[in-house]
Amino acid sequence: MAVRQGRGGPSRREFLELAGGAAASGLLGCGGASDPAAGGEGGESSSTGEPAGSSSSDGGSSGALDGTGGGGSSSSGGADDTTTGEVPTCEPGTAVVFAADAIPEDATMFPLAIIAGEMTPRSFMVAIWIPDGAPRRLRVWRALERDDMVALAFDEDVAPDDAGFVKVTVEGLCPGTWYHYGVFDGPADGFTARSRVAQVRTAIAEDATEPLVLALAACNGDVGGTWTWSALDVMSDEPYDMIVHLGDQIYADGAFTRDEYRAAWRSWLGTEGYKRFYAGAGLYATWDDHEVDDNGNFDRETMEPEQVEKRDNALAAFFEVMPIADDGSRRLWRSHRWGLTAEIIVLDCRYERRPSQGTYISADQMAFLQDRLRNSPCHFKIVVNSVPITNMPLLWDVAAADRWEGYKASRDALLQFIDQHDLRNVWFLSGDFHVCFVSRLEPSGDGRAAGLREIALTSGNTSVLGDLLLGPQFAFGSSAAHGVLVTLDPAADTVNVRFIDADGNDAFAQSLSDAP
Repeated sequence: MAVRQGRGGPSRREFLELAGGAAASGLLGCGGASDPAAGGEGGESSSTGEPAGSSSSDGGSSGALDGTGGGGSSSSGGADDTTTGEVPTCEPGTAVVFAADAIPEDATMFPLAIIAGEMTPRSFMVAIWIPDGAPRRLRVWRALERDDMVALAFDEDVAPDDAGFVKVTVEGLCPGTWYHYGVFDGPADGFTARSRVAQVRTAIAEDATEPLVLALAACNGDVGGTWTWSALDVMSDEPYDMIVHLGDQIYADGAFTRDEYRAAWRSWLGTEGYKRFYAGAGLYATWDDHEVDDNGNFDRETMEPEQVEKRDNALAAFFEVMPIADDGSRRLWRSHRWGLTAEIIVLDCRYERRPSQGTYISADQMAFLQDRLRNSPCHFKIVVNSVPITNMPLLWDVAAADRWEGYKASRDALLQFIDQHDLRNVWFLSGDFHVCFVSRLEPSGDGRAAGLREIALTSGNTSVLGDLLLGPQFAFGSSAAHGVLVTLDPAADTVNVRFIDADGNDAFAQSLSDAP
């Protein structure tokens, strides 16, 4: 299957996907150089998807299964790769004849986006909704040089729950590797229908270092009743390693029952914009308020029993549709490492607030955050923070109670911790405000907090106040929705930030550091 390319020719992703095949057969493979390479040029395989057989000892099959397809295993990658480290043994997959594009997509059988998440070096989770509740076949594969063959990594029937939801963790994969995945109907030797085919990259190996590209989204309101988002569309034309959604994936304020929240999720995830965007890479996500209700109805200290029931229905629906592990505790905060490049620290900035105590996040969540900031071995610590932490200009203070600034003790404790331990390359990502900006957390000062930066964005809903965010505290401010791509480059010690306008042009593109 062809890999989507960005502007200007073949993308980094295309190189990485085929790096393990004949195009880069000299790279150390995820199974080691002695692994059998099945089904290279001239290999035999049936059209039913049976294995094509092993290569001969003279290497005549081109070594198509010898590599990871990702930067995590080699010391030489694409022009922008600086990967180091070795990859533990993993399953390279079984070579089969398979062409997913030849099977018709059925948007009635599979009406919503298929989404991957919880990416680790060896696994990821797949989430999809199957409305008729019938078992289907989930396949996960890696591209090979031959267009009609793939390396099949997972091929099993999956059964939806009583509401039609499927969540499956696929394990035994290779680090830093691009995989395709889809759900299929019919017999394996003659599939008759499929979901959209998506792709996901596993996290790079724990000792690997390379640049990573994050695609960011937030505040996807149904703008003007169009159910389209130019911000998602322009990012879908670009290569990215992962998606980070900062919250307000849906606006479900009027819902109450779990079925009503499920219906809201169907409205959003059934759009072409979400289907295409989420097919491009795996997702890490937090929630903001509109997955439940607007601001006030998320206050645990003042909620009436009826509001508690509403919130619980909303959170249950969130965990049903999102590829996020849930042990029943509703704990959303978690951390995901991508080698030595970045640790993605996902916060829950809504569910644990205690306004009367000045508590923005719980003591447990704060301890977790401080631990990961101080003890992460990664070059960049990326805090997924649904509501901004920036000290905003006076005009914004009327709404300070709904963000970090309204919880001074919590905010001060975090920033003082960063100062005390002189922590570098802590970057905050946020949404909620319906504007785009790149800020310093404080307008002035000589402490570490004065050098910290926040990248805030909207993918849909807008506010006129964004255009009023000016320097020197704000390197960029805009009232318009933008696509946002963030490239973490540990070798250069910079973060490149691109805000892409509705026409696909860069409204802002700079490589930044966190130096005061």
